[in-house]
Amino acid sequence: MNLIRLSLVGVGVALLVSGCGGRRRNSKVDFSQMGPSINAKRYANLEKIAAKDLKCDVELTPQYLGENQYQMIGCNTEGVYELRCVVGQCSWIPDVRVHAEFDLGCAKQDLQATKLDRVTTGVVGCGKRATYRLLGARYGYSWVLNSMVAQDETPAPSPKDEVPQPTNL
Repeated sequence: MNLIRLSLVGVGVALLVSGCGGRRRNSKVDFSQMGPSINAKRYANLEKIAAKDLKCDVELTPQYLGENQYQMIGCNTEGVYELRCVVGQCSWIPDVRVHAEFDLGCAKQDLQATKLDRVTTGVVGCGKRATYRLLGARYGYSWVLNSMVAQDETPAPSPKDEVPQPTNL
């Protein structure tokens, strides 16, 4: 019985050493440079979400932005995603600009997002602005328009820009 147990342990160790099972050594992403919460499974999930959002089938290039935010680049477009973890359960927050693209009638690359607080983000672009609220669902997060889409006002010309009109006396 001990001989069988010993041989199974030996086979298991041999498989791990040969690369079958365990962590992949030739991973295309260096997770040590990608923030504290990322691992291979979470990264694979991010790749799947970003490929769908960006409509890109080629390999995406990740860039860690800090504070669990990641930029995925590919097919001449990019998206920004945030990883939120609560008690070990993690979900990816989608790029708010994907939702704002429809509401503001503006291309995603022309939109700028500014985080106002943990669950509110302002988006500006094409002379319009709006705020979005992050809603958590059981299996993920989504952005919801939290304000009216406002048209940015063009500033009134200053008096120095006006050309004086000649007067007749």
